Amino acid sequence: MRQIPLTLFALMLAACPSPRASGTADSAGASAAPDSSAPVAPEAPAPAAPAAALEGTEWRLVDIGGQPAPAGADTTRHPGFTLLAEGRKIQGSAGCNRMSGTYQLDGEKLKFGPLATTRMACPAMQTETAFLKALEATTRYEVKGSSLTLFGADTAVARLEAAAKSG
Repeated sequence: MRQIPLTLFALMLAACPSPRASGTADSAGASAAPDSSAPVAPEAPAPAAPAAALEGTEWRLVDIGGQPAPAGADTTRHPGFTLLAEGRKIQGSAGCNRMSGTYQLDGEKLKFGPLATTRMACPAMQTETAFLKALEATTRYEVKGSSLTLFGADTAVARLEAAAKSG
């Protein structure tokens, strides 16, 4: 008869729920599903791509005066430039002609000039002329991600994109 109370005790013990990780017993005998009443931390947004550096980045013309820049329609080279921090120099292409010169940078204020260009004759030079005028009119800039916007008198005069780095 001693075996019946011992077997009965073992069955009662096996029927008891196991304690939770927090140390409290699960008196309802619920399954091991996660507690849906616990606050869930929201997923953090993906970090924004770091903004391209104004200086040392090759910038390529995307639009000028709010209009898309023609892709090679009247140019032999893609218009754009690189600003070199050492000596505050600008070098690049106005489209047909190479350009170089200096710039002044003070916070968000940006001023180009004087600029010099080669004097090659190209079939059509509308984009080059408009790009050089936009650089001349620039008074400030804004970099967002890989996009550089040049402003003159609170109006966007040109937008450029950072060129993909090779290598």
